[in-house]
Amino acid sequence: MSVRRYDLDTCIGCRYCFIVCPMDVFRFDEETNKSVIAYPDNCQSCGQCYLHCSGKSLHIVNDQFTYAMTSHRAPVTAYEHKKRLI
Repeated sequence: MSVRRYDLDTCIGCRYCFIVCPMDVFRFDEETNKSVIAYPDNCQSCGQCYLHCSGKSLHIVNDQFTYAMTSHRAPVTAYEHKKRLI
């Protein structure tokens, strides 16, 4: 799970997400007066940014693993395992 921006237009620039995030996921853009999700991979899904977001522009999504968790060694399928036993 990780944090995602629901709608950038609803960000009111309160900086709460930037302040409360223990994993330093956010940066604040002074020119646009909006927070930026700079390091989404660092998100530990604590939800503090989501709970403190005054503009309700953030949400937590369940897509932490966008790659195969066993990409370096694929699990043996049942068919392959059966062939090995024969």
